[in-house]
Amino acid sequence: MVPFGKMTMAKYKSKGAIIAEQILLKIESGEYPSGSRLPAERLISEQMGVSRPSVREAISALHIIGIVESRPGDGNYVAEHLDFGGLSYQLKNIFDESDSPFEILQARKAFEAGAVSLAIEEGSDRDIENIARIWNEKRALGRSGDFNSYTRMGNELHYTIAQATGNRIVISVVERLLDITDQPLWPRMRQLYLEKHPEQMQRSLDIHDRLVQAIQERNSYEAIKVIEEHFNLLIGQLYNATGMDE
Repeated sequence: MVPFGKMTMAKYKSKGAIIAEQILLKIESGEYPSGSRLPAERLISEQMGVSRPSVREAISALHIIGIVESRPGDGNYVAEHLDFGGLSYQLKNIFDESDSPFEILQARKAFEAGAVSLAIEEGSDRDIENIARIWNEKRALGRSGDFNSYTRMGNELHYTIAQATGNRIVISVVERLLDITDQPLWPRMRQLYLEKHPEQMQRSLDIHDRLVQAIQERNSYEAIKVIEEHFNLLIGQLYNATGMDE
């Protein structure tokens, strides 16, 4: 895949960026001391009057630059021995390079349902075989517990479906959407979610199995239904009250 470059649709400071800055200020002031457990996402959301997805974006960004550490089954903790020099700048860069994961998933859901239908109509048998081959490789990563590689290889699967359409415009748009998806926040949020909820991996595998089977059977109705279910699941994980941290 030829990358479109590090472009972003964001033109203003996101809620996630504002929340991350507020949490960083509380850490710097000692309100959240080094080594202490952060309040639950639900509590931060209520205290700041913001949505859970925005809190998750903020905490994911703090994870990326090493301010916050995850302890499976025990929540998020402020890292020990922090050097605060340059952390605000690093945090700004994360959000400058990332669009809202929620908006990205909404856009992909709207566009890729049509792309998979066109792939079924126009794709050759070889195209369908390539989709199945990529999925077999991605499924093996999921079953091995390599959540990071599994998440990233999802782009290759969806791009291969777009290629099967044979439509340059569709391929270009899907490529652009996948490039945006690969910005820092969403892969990290997805990885953290699967690490904390490994039981959800099987649900993801099952959905993809059904998607690829529908494509192989050239069943557009079923493929569209399943790909919408796939994105509804991902979007739901941003809002789900049993998400990354209670």
